[in-house]
Amino acid sequence: MNNVLLSVEGVSRQYRLPRQALFQSAPVQVAVRDASFHLEAGENLGIVGESGSGKSTLAKMVMAFERPDQGRILFEGQDINTLSNADLRLARQRFQMVFQDPYGSLDPRRLVGWSIAEPLRAIGTDTAAQISARVQQALEQVGLRATDGAKYPHEFSGGQRQRIAIARAIITRPALLVADEAVSALDVSVQAQILNLLMDLQQELGLGILFISHDLAVVASVCDRILVMQNGSILETGTTLDVLNNPQHDYTRTLLAAAKG
Repeated sequence: MNNVLLSVEGVSRQYRLPRQALFQSAPVQVAVRDASFHLEAGENLGIVGESGSGKSTLAKMVMAFERPDQGRILFEGQDINTLSNADLRLARQRFQMVFQDPYGSLDPRRLVGWSIAEPLRAIGTDTAAQISARVQQALEQVGLRATDGAKYPHEFSGGQRQRIAIARAIITRPALLVADEAVSALDVSVQAQILNLLMDLQQELGLGILFISHDLAVVASVCDRILVMQNGSILETGTTLDVLNNPQHDYTRTLLAAAKG
């Protein structure tokens, strides 16, 4: 663990639900319970679990979109929840996210080049010419043409839109990419193309990838290690081979059976 990129230490998160009656206390839902794990630089770690398992809440906390109720999240040795808003904005160029719905994450009224450049504008250190050059480079890195930045999102297929979303995520040259169900909305053949693209970019850019999915087969195809979640808790973690060949929990065996169809 000499090259730890991300360290999640005893993190928990709960939400208050609407009151069921006027004089009753608001019920509490525990989304994540005492989660701990680490991700090394250049490593792929898969978090797998069904809907409601807490994996997406964990991703939001890693991205500092939400704060944990307890525990710490260290990125490159720095507790991201102790940063000022200005420092967090600068730190975010080092960790970026790819969402499930690429069309929903792109402004349909804007050219895709404008959307891809958005993280650079938020940082505010590059000139307009530098931003334009980096947008073109990012488009080519994800297998699109540099001129595609002058088109609108509706002019692309679902797989191409996800490539655009990935271009926006890598334009800041991050060390960590969080992919939350990044291929689940795509056809199987397109899923394979996007997974291959992510693996190529990992090799090219030295990315660490936190890959979140409900599909164990998808996670196993790209990840070095797997972490299994259910009801907000981490049930087991291990190398991909260990989890596939020697699962320690009944829930993991259920996911394996589902993956085999």
